Amino acid sequence: MNLKEEGQEVRSRVTLNEIPGRFLEWLVSSRTKFLNDMLEGKPMRYFSAHLPVMATWREGDPFPVNMTVKGIGLIPKDECIQDYTDMFEAVIAESRTKSWEESLHKRIGVMNKLYNDAGCFNPALLGGLEIFEGKAYENLRENPHTSLLYVGMAHSPHGMQYTSFQVNGEVELLDKNNPYYRFLLASRKLFEFEKFHLYQPDYPFGYLINVIEVRDKSPWSRNK
Repeated sequence: MNLKEEGQEVRSRVTLNEIPGRFLEWLVSSRTKFLNDMLEGKPMRYFSAHLPVMATWREGDPFPVNMTVKGIGLIPKDECIQDYTDMFEAVIAESRTKSWEESLHKRIGVMNKLYNDAGCFNPALLGGLEIFEGKAYENLRENPHTSLLYVGMAHSPHGMQYTSFQVNGEVELLDKNNPYYRFLLASRKLFEFEKFHLYQPDYPFGYLINVIEVRDKSPWSRNK
């Protein structure tokens, strides 16, 4: 809903408890484009829709905010997550009987099956895996809240189109028996040997981010 302030139109820029539709669509379409570029053998580009800046806090430090780039993805709704986890794990097992290149089409196909069903995603959840157990992990154990900043741009008929938004959320640490962890791990292992990944031997924890609010940071012309 638009607001009026001092005679100028001001856009409502905060959404509570879920990712707004246009940002969810950007996350989904960016993923499918990235996957299809892989399938076509195009050069890999920076995957901004998967790699937001994550901010965490530690009270008492002279610089209390820690920032890092984390791989964060969408999470299926509860009624979908088990089916897709099973599908991913089955394709991973099948891929071990082939060369990594031979299994690429099947691995991309099963991920595209999920991302072509955007209504299956829970707009109130995001998730990722922990690798290094560094400063962000230490901070989240003390203060389980984070802010994620997403930034992207694309060409359009009207020039550059910019997308930017901040997700503020409460974080739950996931152990390896958690169904959300299983989904996140399977999602990663589908592509763990691709050139855009640094192979990691283990992922000790997962993160489930419950969306509290989303702040629209996208720039727009003040002449409009």
